[in-house]
Amino acid sequence: METRKVKWGVLGTAGIAAGCTIPGMKKAKSCELYAIAGRSIEKAMAFQERFGFQKVYEGYDALLADPEVEAVYIPLPNNIHCEWVEKALKAHKHVLCEKPIAMNESELRRMFKTAKENGVILMEAYAYLHSPYVSSLKKIVECEEIGKIDYIDTAFLTQDYSEDFRLHKELGGGGIYDIGCYCTTMILSLVDSNIEYIKADAELDKTGVDHMAGVLIKFTNGVRASFNAGMMLGVDTNDRYDRLFIHGSKGYIRSNVEYNQEGDLEFEITFKDGKDKRMIHKAKVNSASNYCLEIEQLNDCILNGSTPHISEEFSIKNMRLLDKILDMVGYNDAKEEFILDNGVSIPAVGFGSYLSTEKKGKQNIKDALNAGYRYIDTASFYNNEEEIGEAIAESGIPREELFLCSKIWATDLGSKNTFASFAISCEKLKTDYLDMLLIHWPKKNSDDANWCDKMLDTWSAMEELYRDGRVRVIGLSNFLPHHIQPILDDGRIRPMVDQLELHVGYMQEYTLSYLKKEGILAQAWSPLGRARIMSDDSITKLAEKYSVSNAQLLLRYLVQRQIPVIPKASSIERMKENKDIFGFRISDEDMSFLSCLPPMGFSEEHPDFVNL
Repeated sequence: METRKVKWGVLGTAGIAAGCTIPGMKKAKSCELYAIAGRSIEKAMAFQERFGFQKVYEGYDALLADPEVEAVYIPLPNNIHCEWVEKALKAHKHVLCEKPIAMNESELRRMFKTAKENGVILMEAYAYLHSPYVSSLKKIVECEEIGKIDYIDTAFLTQDYSEDFRLHKELGGGGIYDIGCYCTTMILSLVDSNIEYIKADAELDKTGVDHMAGVLIKFTNGVRASFNAGMMLGVDTNDRYDRLFIHGSKGYIRSNVEYNQEGDLEFEITFKDGKDKRMIHKAKVNSASNYCLEIEQLNDCILNGSTPHISEEFSIKNMRLLDKILDMVGYNDAKEEFILDNGVSIPAVGFGSYLSTEKKGKQNIKDALNAGYRYIDTASFYNNEEEIGEAIAESGIPREELFLCSKIWATDLGSKNTFASFAISCEKLKTDYLDMLLIHWPKKNSDDANWCDKMLDTWSAMEELYRDGRVRVIGLSNFLPHHIQPILDDGRIRPMVDQLELHVGYMQEYTLSYLKKEGILAQAWSPLGRARIMSDDSITKLAEKYSVSNAQLLLRYLVQRQIPVIPKASSIERMKENKDIFGFRISDEDMSFLSCLPPMGFSEEHPDFVNL
């Protein structure tokens, strides 16, 4: 019986489509080359003539409007993947999108959500992962033919481009995105474990694009992995360098097979006996076109209900790893939201509500919501949760679109008090859950000898609230490393956030370094130094250079350092101004200058010496 073919459309005339994926489509028995679309009708017609597409369209929307198209391949620049993937999914097309599928985890999750809502399949295009070569490697590892794996190393290096989207940061360029993603997916395919820590560094050019990166990853099961990725082998050449080394307790694998290679692929397996003698076995795997295998697999999902080989879970895990690497090397310096390891997204700019309702009551909160804020930060101590709850109810904004944070006050430490404080906060805020709950201070005063026991008791209660789904994020506020370490030693769930006084002139660098090492997101309260640093002449001069306000410069400095902020404001104009910090970038030289300004603006509220 003849196999039904899936009618495919291709959005764009990119080189990878012409040289790799479309030839793979032509080889796939279950694929019909139905439609091609391009921004240039001339290029699209050239593809039609070259590959035999039945229909040709000028513009991508026209192709998506064709009801005959069942599946779409998207090889567009990385920065517009999300836009066109979502359009295709909403047009009820199955989608194969070129890697990396998104610019960040937030985009990725939104795409998969749209796919589910429209009942279609979305898969990321890592063609090489469909190769029997990779399957063979995974089988050797899983069957422990070379023993317990303890180290993996891989590399993918290619040419430096003279003119290409990969040289443009705003288009999602750079070596880590373009080819480092092959290394990360290979490692994640071979290691089934959570990540304990990541160390990374990269060479960035003047535009911020990475040309060469080195990364070390340690997994919780003890496996270490490293990789090098970059665009540094000549200019516009065909030179490339690929390698893979997998070390186990009984042997190791060496391979120079290139990513996405097909045909007869050879690699070496070295076995060690008890006397450390080595026997080398040359293994050979024959692979058809990975691009053909990729299309056949997705067609099988469409026609027969099979599971996509590149799953949503895998793509998210890989994108999270890429995000963290890019954060570490200073590439992601304009994030509008921060995604924690549990998938919860925290807006980069929230609204700080301390003392905000004293004069205007709930109107100040309503103004913040009207200004576009969806993260409202409060605390039981602020005595304004009731006004916030009323403002939200009157705004008509769906609860799921908001991020609400409250805090357990220092006099409410202890398990029983924590549950009671949480319940009261929820009642006043008119919600049955909180997006984030923090311990406001580690102790109520410097004489509190039992602070650690009470704090750990509070943390245990917060862990229970988190496990029950009543709180999405649990964390700390005003905790220094010596306050945090007992939780890391005794707790079951690691703190996810630590909210600190952070601003130019008081950056608590040691604590920031500690938090980064422990994977805890630092968040800034008093990011404007309670206005004490706003009038500093050096701040004013630098703000004038970028044609922004002093507040915008100070907030941008923090967000550019990967620190979300919760500024306060009393006017809707200032509220909007505080959110508008993503249209400029502070130079490395000026970031250094701001970081080296003398101490100023400290509130004098040290967590070990406050009296609350």
